[in-house]
Amino acid sequence: MFAAFTSLRTKLAPVARTQFTAIASSPVAPSAPGSIFSSLTGFRLPSVFESTQARFVSYGREYQPSQRVRKRRHGFLARMKSRGGRKVIAARLLKGRKYLSH
Repeated sequence: MFAAFTSLRTKLAPVARTQFTAIASSPVAPSAPGSIFSSLTGFRLPSVFESTQARFVSYGREYQPSQRVRKRRHGFLARMKSRGGRKVIAARLLKGRKYLSH
């Protein structure tokens, strides 16, 4: 499973190790007591990961509400068409739901 990462690991490990040892060997006062990242202030990953970082991702507009589509997919008649839909209506009826479907 991790065979594809072995070549990447051999390239990245020496870079990260040299940067970390240089910072860890220098005396650094912790900025906040008990902070894990206080001694890693100058630690920076190699530039391989910078190209894969996605900031300001604009997500698609997945939900565009439509009464017609909602009723067609989740409405009472759509539920009554199939066996599973009838089970849903029956379960909601037994539970005492005020609204059985859309």
